[in-house]
Amino acid sequence: MLMFLILISLTLFQGCSADEGIRIGTPVNRTEISFEMEIKDAESIEALRMIIKEAREIEEPKDFDRKPDTFFTLERRKEGISEMWFYVFYQEDGSSILYNDGANSYFTLSKQETNELRDIIDQ
Repeated sequence: MLMFLILISLTLFQGCSADEGIRIGTPVNRTEISFEMEIKDAESIEALRMIIKEAREIEEPKDFDRKPDTFFTLERRKEGISEMWFYVFYQEDGSSILYNDGANSYFTLSKQETNELRDIIDQ
C-alpha cells in the first residue's frame, strides 16, 4: 500500500521537483531585481506554467513607459536555467501585460488569468 501511494505521488508531481522554484521580486531599475520571495510548491509551479501557456502574444503597447509592478522567474536549478521570466504590469481593468526582455516579447492575460497569477505570486 505504501509503495502504491509513493507511485501515485510521483506521478502527480512528475515534471515538478524540489529543484524548481518561482522567484518573485520588485524591479529596482531596468537591470536589477530585489527578490523577496520564492515558491517551491509543485502545484503553484504547474499552475504558473498553465497560465503562461494560455497567455496571448501582443505587439508592444504604445506609450508603455512605466515601471513594472513585479517580476517573476521560474527556475530549474538542477539544470542551471530559468525556464521563464517576466515583468508584470497590472492594468486598471484587472488584466495584465507580461514582458520578457530577453525575447523582447509582450503578452496579455485576462482579468481572470491575472487573478490566478496574483494568487500564485502574491502569496
